[in-house]
Amino acid sequence: MEEGSGSGYWGAYRPTEENGLLRDSAVLFNRSICPKVISPNLCLNETIPCRFPLRENNANRLLELYTFREIAIGWRPMHVRSHPLFLRSRQRRFAAPAASALVSLLTSCASPGPPRPPSLHLPEVMNDLAAQRAGQTVHLHWTTPSRTTDRLTAPSPMTAEICREASPAPESHESASAALGQTIPPPQSVPGCDPAVRLAVKPGETDADDQLPSELAAGEARLIRYRIRILNPGGHSAGYSRGTMALAGAAPPPIQLKASATRYGAVLEWQPSEPGSWIELDRKLPAAPKSNKPKKKASLSLPENEPAEIRLRAGGDGAQAPDPGGTLDRGARRGESYRYTAQRVRTVELDGHRYELRGAVSPTVELTMTDRFPPSAPTELAAIPGAEGDILTIDLSWQPSSEADIAGYNVYRREGATGEFERVSKTPVLGPAFSDLTVVPGHSYTYRVTAVDGSGNEGPASNEITEKSPKSTNPDR
Repeated sequence: MEEGSGSGYWGAYRPTEENGLLRDSAVLFNRSICPKVISPNLCLNETIPCRFPLRENNANRLLELYTFREIAIGWRPMHVRSHPLFLRSRQRRFAAPAASALVSLLTSCASPGPPRPPSLHLPEVMNDLAAQRAGQTVHLHWTTPSRTTDRLTAPSPMTAEICREASPAPESHESASAALGQTIPPPQSVPGCDPAVRLAVKPGETDADDQLPSELAAGEARLIRYRIRILNPGGHSAGYSRGTMALAGAAPPPIQLKASATRYGAVLEWQPSEPGSWIELDRKLPAAPKSNKPKKKASLSLPENEPAEIRLRAGGDGAQAPDPGGTLDRGARRGESYRYTAQRVRTVELDGHRYELRGAVSPTVELTMTDRFPPSAPTELAAIPGAEGDILTIDLSWQPSSEADIAGYNVYRREGATGEFERVSKTPVLGPAFSDLTVVPGHSYTYRVTAVDGSGNEGPASNEITEKSPKSTNPDR
């Protein structure tokens, strides 16, 4: 109960039962949100008990409203009993006005509910802050809340304020309280947590970077802690979040990455560093250019099941694991373009926990897997003279090349011991066999075969084989 300047009263109370005892529960409200006119038809779940001047008509109206509440939900007027106007008004409260107010309220309201205090518009405290060290920078990620602490829409604009503890103390009291099921209010200030990042934010996934000062980016690996709070337009917050840890100290050295295409995949190379770290490589497909034209299903440029991004790892976990200085990405497909980055990572164990201390991400290297690689040579070429009806032939066979993209084989022939090889197959032969139907009876020919892939690359020649054609199609002559 509170009385201000002038005559009037502010608030309401109702008796409640707690553990078998009848108690009075009082509620006070901000006078600045009082409605200008109070009506008995006001819905109960939205009614706000307020301060009103104790003039005769207002007092009667308010008393009628509270008379209904006294009957319906147990609310009673909270008043200054010494005010004479209020005492006179209370004596004039009869059953007929009360019944009229009751009927009016029952026909206009859905479900009664207790009055609610005004919102302070404080964004919810978020506790999903994540921190990842990369070179001289700590990358921070969190979800900016869309609701206030009383479940209303978050105000705009909001500001994120992130602080950094260079020498964090253990949070044993927080973990112990959580184990006991106790709730500790978020702190409004944290000693030793210096402001590091401040930026305007909107609800949803949010990222920010903290550039470490030189003293935190050098020396032995050690822990630092980050906290965040979200401020409303008035500069108020519900408190700081729980802390999240990151590593200070000297980061692993950066990487100068090189990439080249080979027959077996993309070769990735870098300068080896000291043992105890490993390399994380990131491979991405380039983003497709935007177009206003409608997309056609037949024009998809990505191969089936081609992931847009993958991560590769090179090197070991152990403290003495050597840096290999390179690796082969066998999943790189011919004809595709890729973007590679690399990052050196070292695992550090502190206070019984393992953390990753990452170096700076390398500049992006773009690589197009252009197929300039000829297939391997066929093997075991053999020749047998024969005939097809009245036509003399020399039949050839060989073991095919091992590549999966073979489009066919070219067959070459030389007559005599010193002539030039000429191609006798007009188009690439699909299978590992060929019949030469243009031989002259009794002449000797030398043959060799090459493989051709789908990109038109022709590989080296097979072994050579020499065979003499028959003199006649009749084997008895």
